[in-house]
Amino acid sequence: MTAKHHPYDTNTADASSHSPRYRAMPDSNTTGNNEDILSDYHTWSPNQLGIFFRKRGLSEYYDTLQKHKITGQLAPLLNDDDLKQMGIDIVGEERIFFSDCDRTCFTCNGFCPVDPSTYKLTCNHLKVKKVQPVRCGPVRLFCFGASYVSKNIDLSKVDDVDVMGIPAPCCHRTFCCSKGKDLVEVESRFDTRGTGKIFLVLEEGCGEAVANMILNQVEESQKMERT
Repeated sequence: MTAKHHPYDTNTADASSHSPRYRAMPDSNTTGNNEDILSDYHTWSPNQLGIFFRKRGLSEYYDTLQKHKITGQLAPLLNDDDLKQMGIDIVGEERIFFSDCDRTCFTCNGFCPVDPSTYKLTCNHLKVKKVQPVRCGPVRLFCFGASYVSKNIDLSKVDDVDVMGIPAPCCHRTFCCSKGKDLVEVESRFDTRGTGKIFLVLEEGCGEAVANMILNQVEESQKMERT
């Protein structure tokens, strides 16, 4: 009978080498099926979870995870106060811990990656694809998939391009150092059914540059239209 082993279990030896068998963790230098690696993270023991974060550069906290008996099921439930009680009080290392936990939890073990919205500026058109994930309040539920809407606007018919800065909510700025966002509104004179107006949501500080790019292309497109 062949015994099953877990890819991060150091108590299982390889039959040929009689040495601990590890499965390479996904990183910038590793290729492979990341979904297989993360698909059963919620079943990991403290030992297996410790090996996972050791590969992520947090090897000094391997013993801490064993001491506090943090399993794969408990890890996504930890907050900042929990980490500080465990002795993880360096901001950068807290972010590494949470980013890996969030990636496995909120994307359904890696099976539901985030599909970003895209904006494409061509010679004559502005093409926008907006991805809209299913939400429960402010929480995005990636496991339920996402709908998307594609819109195109003829640059030769554009009347106006406006930029509006939207600051982050006060509590987000205070506790999370969140940045605001820029909203670029592109409006067409043929806005009969609401299809002639497009909104681009950008990072704070990017709105003016993008608006200038669109306006320059609008001028070129309208010159070509008149000739």
